[in-house]
Amino acid sequence: MWEKINKYYPAWWELLLLFLLFLSFWYPYVHYAEMPARIPTHFGASGLPDAWSPKNPVNVFLAPVIMAVIYCFTTGLTLWMASVPDPKKIINASRRELERMTPERAELVRQVTIRGLFGIKALLAGMSAYMAYASTLVSLGKMPGLGWFMWVFTVGLIVAALYLTFNTITLIYRK
Repeated sequence: MWEKINKYYPAWWELLLLFLLFLSFWYPYVHYAEMPARIPTHFGASGLPDAWSPKNPVNVFLAPVIMAVIYCFTTGLTLWMASVPDPKKIINASRRELERMTPERAELVRQVTIRGLFGIKALLAGMSAYMAYASTLVSLGKMPGLGWFMWVFTVGLIVAALYLTFNTITLIYRK
């Protein structure tokens, strides 16, 4: 199965994302005992905490669990897309557009989609690891907020999503 992914990006890159996902759990876990009774659970646009909740495993680990679910879903989706023999079967376009589409262009749509999803998944994994690190430091009083770096991830995700959307639509409906 992973050999099919290697057509689109090196499968070992998934190990880097799994490491980031691991860090999302590990850093708060290591510092759990040091955290105060109330921890930040929501941050405003400035990166400063604007909601605090009691320290418990749900409040500490909910965001990494959500990221783990997103990782599993997007990885499964990517594996499925890579394994479908006819890439036209995974393209959401009218029958007329699909009939006009060459097999090469359909494969290019699949390639752009799989690589784009990996990029978004990588940004989300990085964001999750950074949020776990920064929110732990905020709860310990070692950092005032998440800082400007969260905006790098946020803008990166928006740009990646728009880029993926634009490229796939352009490839599908190109004359």
